[in-house]
Amino acid sequence: MGLLLRLRDINPPRMHIWAMIAFFTVNICDGLNSFAYSDTFSGPAALFRWNDVIIPGFMVALYFYVRALTSATPKLVRADLVHLLPFLAGLVCLAPALILPGDVRLGLVEIDIAESHRTLIIAGETAFWLVWVITLTVYGAICIRRLIMHKRNIRDVFSDLEGKTLRWLDALVATILTIALIVIVDEIGQMAGQPPLRDGIWSLLFDVIMPVSFGIFALRANPPLPEWTRAVLEDTPRSEEPVSREKSSSRYARSGLMDDDMNRYAARLEKRMTAGKLWRDHGLNLRGLAAEIAIPPIHLSEVLNTKIGMSFYDYVNQCRIRDACDLLIHSNDTIIEISEAVGFNAKSTFNTSFKKITDQTPSQWRATHKP
Repeated sequence: MGLLLRLRDINPPRMHIWAMIAFFTVNICDGLNSFAYSDTFSGPAALFRWNDVIIPGFMVALYFYVRALTSATPKLVRADLVHLLPFLAGLVCLAPALILPGDVRLGLVEIDIAESHRTLIIAGETAFWLVWVITLTVYGAICIRRLIMHKRNIRDVFSDLEGKTLRWLDALVATILTIALIVIVDEIGQMAGQPPLRDGIWSLLFDVIMPVSFGIFALRANPPLPEWTRAVLEDTPRSEEPVSREKSSSRYARSGLMDDDMNRYAARLEKRMTAGKLWRDHGLNLRGLAAEIAIPPIHLSEVLNTKIGMSFYDYVNQCRIRDACDLLIHSNDTIIEISEAVGFNAKSTFNTSFKKITDQTPSQWRATHKP
């Protein structure tokens, strides 16, 4: 209900909300299936086992959720039809069992089944869980890959990463993958005659942890990448090493910048940054800085990554640390006052960046260099 209400309250993009609605739909169907065919209730025989076909929906929904939160303008495209394959593969695997009458699948009625058909049912069951393992592995790897890509991408457009790193999503993905692996191990163990792991209180915890962990964050999450970043960010992971002009990323292939343009823009950037101390703006981002020096954001990104050899985040923070080094020597302001003055929003971020660039803490720098 909360997710449906959020659809009314927020503007597009809404893919992350729809992905969570899909996840909870699969979860609700799974829960209803457990109740309907338990020792207490007796559900429609014709629907028994059909719920298994949508089990891949857990990982597919997780993928679209991660994709929505790590994209500037998330939307469905024709190529997304490929994500129907896990469902189709599951249907094909379970077809030998699903074509039997519902009463037979439930074990209420016994009929003679040809040995070849029985063999197909057993093979299909095994193949279905193999499909689930493959789905878990592939979609889990894709989600992790996109999260790594996101952490690199945000450094190209923001000078402050607070609330944009999606660390909570890392933990959420890890939780979901761990739970899914437990399910797989449990299912394999039961097929081998072992007692179920998810029984009693453990089954209840499994059924509660997954939807609650998704639900808490799904209601609060907002995609951190604004639409304008789409033209700047590529959609594939890249090395963190600076790239040369000759080996420039494919996203700059059509920029048209020549070496003379790059040199001119780089000089303009340095001059404007120094004159205006633009790094002191706590909310400085790539678009804002590009507007200050009157060039398109994509061109500024290319200058930073291929000419200067730094991400936007590293470049701005280097300017901030140089400014902080000067203030530590020539002022009596406290370290936290200096960190705020040069543009940092958190002292911890300031200390980490300072140590990384100078190999000293701010206190050590002041003690070493102050007359």
